[in-house]
Amino acid sequence: MPTLFFADLVRELCQEGGTGPLTPTGAVPGHRRFAGNVPIDTPFHYAIAGVVHEGQWEAGLGRIDTSGRLVRDTVAASSNGGAPVDFEPGLKTLALTVGAGWFAATDAADATLGALVAAKQPLSTGHETVATGLADDLLTVRRGGGWVNVPMASLTYKNAAGAYIVGGLLACANGTAAAPSIAFGGSPATGLFRAGSDILGMATAGAERVRIAANGDLGVGASPVANVRLTVRAADADAMQTVARFQVTNLAGNDSHYLLLGSDPTANMVQLTSTGTNLGGFVFHNGSVERLRLSSAGVLQPGSDNGQTLGAASSRWSVVYAGTGTINTSDMRDKTWRGGATGAELHAARRIAAELGFFQWNDAIAEKGAAGARHHFGLRAQAVWAIMADEGLVDPVGADGRPGATPYAFLCWDEWDADGGTQTRFGIRPDQLALFLIAGQEARIAALEAAA
Repeated sequence: MPTLFFADLVRELCQEGGTGPLTPTGAVPGHRRFAGNVPIDTPFHYAIAGVVHEGQWEAGLGRIDTSGRLVRDTVAASSNGGAPVDFEPGLKTLALTVGAGWFAATDAADATLGALVAAKQPLSTGHETVATGLADDLLTVRRGGGWVNVPMASLTYKNAAGAYIVGGLLACANGTAAAPSIAFGGSPATGLFRAGSDILGMATAGAERVRIAANGDLGVGASPVANVRLTVRAADADAMQTVARFQVTNLAGNDSHYLLLGSDPTANMVQLTSTGTNLGGFVFHNGSVERLRLSSAGVLQPGSDNGQTLGAASSRWSVVYAGTGTINTSDMRDKTWRGGATGAELHAARRIAAELGFFQWNDAIAEKGAAGARHHFGLRAQAVWAIMADEGLVDPVGADGRPGATPYAFLCWDEWDADGGTQTRFGIRPDQLALFLIAGQEARIAALEAAA
């Protein structure tokens, strides 16, 4: 139905007849004319009533054309059975009115609208107020020119357990350490932010504290160092401490907990056990082999029995502090006994004893001066070697400074590469050499006593 025009008290007289347009000739007393009050070619309800010919009447939809005539477009009811009336010439009235059909159509539309409104949700002010949502709740929103229902499961809502449920990807702004994109209401400068492409940053008090790289490397107080699983910067120092692997696990089968530091969970690691026979102790591994163990009782022991040295020829301990001396294995079950010293060996022992004397270390003299360097008592390894060679017991030291073969364990010589060249060092085992010298002195004393 077109939009109709309405106006009050528009009624004119007319003398024309026929079934076509009729020309108004002037307003009925107390009424207004069509001209100036009704727009041209705008539809409205009209009514025509004969004055001279009272039996002729017609109602319908019409309009005023550009010539000012009433054009009868659609007849709704008439004295001609609903068809256009062929009016006789003579006085009649032309009026702008409201047709009965319009009221009926309006009532029907109102009824339909009322039914539609009744099916819609009531005013929100009449709803029950709840603190949580359900996944199958629907939220009505405007979309384009219509309305749609959005399920709560596709949104973020608070469930009965007090948890906020996110129905999809939570896409946040990048944020910064000073203003993390995921933060806390009471601490807006503490939370998570995107530090770079596929890089997660964690901040507290507006400063970055932890960073996780795209490959999973972790940096605490610093960006992760390349090829290092965990990088830690101390809070009070610029130097960074790096750890290739950090793992806390429960190894199946023995119900023990471990703290592993290393590039491999089974090799090159430090193991801190929390249960079992080494409760609270440390175990150091290298190449999947245990190398050193510090028990919870404070006992420091090698990873295997009699299988590794403490220090090396090129990396010596300067001083060893101990309450008592070392205990060396002397169990006869571990030895193949050769017997006492030969005459040449005893003679060599007496000659070596005569070599005993005081000395100062050269590096101590360089550091403290000759007057400040302390005096030590002992032997010179090369002199011992020369005496043993002179007695025919070992091969002599060659012109290149390399000693020959020796069956005696108290004579030592080491060679290693360092600083772009070869380094060597002579040494002795003083405990064994001391016993060797005692044997020589015992033989000398026995000979003197026998001659007395």
